[in-house]
Amino acid sequence: MIIGELVGTYLMLGLGLVSSIFINYNLYPKPQNRLLTGAYWGLSIFIASIISTAIFGTANFNPIFSFLQAFNHQISWLTMLGEVLTQILGAWLASATVQKLWSKYLNTMPVNLNFFATVPRHLNKWLNNFTWEAIGTFTIVINSQIMDDVRLAWWIKTIWSSILITAVITTVAPITGAALNPTRDIVPRLFFTRTYDKKMAQWEYSIIPIAGPIVGGIIGLIVASFL
Repeated sequence: MIIGELVGTYLMLGLGLVSSIFINYNLYPKPQNRLLTGAYWGLSIFIASIISTAIFGTANFNPIFSFLQAFNHQISWLTMLGEVLTQILGAWLASATVQKLWSKYLNTMPVNLNFFATVPRHLNKWLNNFTWEAIGTFTIVINSQIMDDVRLAWWIKTIWSSILITAVITTVAPITGAALNPTRDIVPRLFFTRTYDKKMAQWEYSIIPIAGPIVGGIIGLIVASFL
């Protein structure tokens, strides 16, 4: 299971970041289309989920969902800790791989945090960004809790969840960059800090991609318990 989390997180984040860099490079200096943003991240999550579930029987790349599973007694707290650590490792390896393989493209452009971590449309609108991160995560958590009780083939549930996540990302990405996962934002942001420029890493904002998904996840768990 833990190996599955490592491989899945690596694939999800690696594919997503590669797509982001490729599209940014080819469209630069034009702004990205939000439909493209949602589509390539949704596709990245779908591919990683299919591969990870088919081979390892798990597709959990978000520490919030690991916590929810531990809270619901679906996994042990020790397993949760192992999943979170491997998610962090997978995210770091994905960031390093992308930087290494695409360095020639990255070197032709100005240093851009958006190639790694999430960048909101309005950096100073913390409450608005926090709210959208929470709403997006809340929606995904509700779906996850419902899918646990639905008797369908795993691949059908994976396809549906990927479509939903794509729709959520497409909605939230133009506003916050759509982290919806602390590991997806903080680890690449740390990698960016160590590899490029600490002053451009916007660490003062980084609390939002952490707090928003956590609060949204907790509220989602509470609401799901009444459904």
